[in-house]
Amino acid sequence: MTAESEREPVRLAAFLVLAIALIAVSHGAIFARLADAAPFAIAAWRLGLACLVVIPVALLAPGRGQWSARAVALAAGAGFMLALHFATWISSLDHTTIARSVLLVSTAPIWVAVLQFLLERKRPTPVALLALALASVGALIVGSGGLKDPAAVTGDLLAIAGAIAMAGYLLLSRASQATLPFRGYLGIAYGTAAAFLWFAVAVTGTAATGFDATTWWAFAGMAVVSQLIGHSGYNWSLRHLQPLFVAVALIGEPVIAACLGWWLLDEPVDGRTGLGGLFILAGIALGARAARRGG
Repeated sequence: MTAESEREPVRLAAFLVLAIALIAVSHGAIFARLADAAPFAIAAWRLGLACLVVIPVALLAPGRGQWSARAVALAAGAGFMLALHFATWISSLDHTTIARSVLLVSTAPIWVAVLQFLLERKRPTPVALLALALASVGALIVGSGGLKDPAAVTGDLLAIAGAIAMAGYLLLSRASQATLPFRGYLGIAYGTAAAFLWFAVAVTGTAATGFDATTWWAFAGMAVVSQLIGHSGYNWSLRHLQPLFVAVALIGEPVIAACLGWWLLDEPVDGRTGLGGLFILAGIALGARAARRGG
């Protein structure tokens, strides 16, 4: 049996995990909308409950890898960016629709290219620049639909902030996972994110208890479905599939989330959001193609 044939079952499992993860993450906005709580509380419970599973597993079975102070610091930095991502993105859902929020937060791959240029002086290729232009035009079209509503503009800006934070998370996560074992990385990143979010809850005096049953079920859904199954599934699939394929698959998230919002919560998708969404999705797809070619 060749090495390639031995890896085939793992690749098939990775495809299945990625498909399940995509569906799971797409439910995150639905759970957040159903939770009758402040954004900091929603984010803190999402990561906090997930840590009840991840941290014991990381401590009991850390996995194989090379531990170093630098890798641990990078994982902790990724956790901070993850906390910032959830705090801003979940906050955006209080001001704008699921479709607009998820479309704008999904521009994270484009911001990865921007951050790499600013921090690493890695110059993007013309294809990557075209991808950034398409996504920017799409964001402007989506945002123009809410110019008459200051709350919607606030929501759009928070979603974009969430995308930038996710870009920072992806860059730090990639650097950290180059040496750290998977379970160890998740324990540090998720634990750090939960710690920052609970600190924010305490400092701001955000109510974190006394919720109704629907909100508690929404917290549990976000922790188990969206975080443990969804985000952890993405991280695991990246170890066995090409990053390009995973990046292209993620483009389906805003489409699925918008459909779920329309189906479950009766949230319409207006014309500007639909048109702008096409530009954004095209930009992300082109950006993924550029990433394969080193752009």
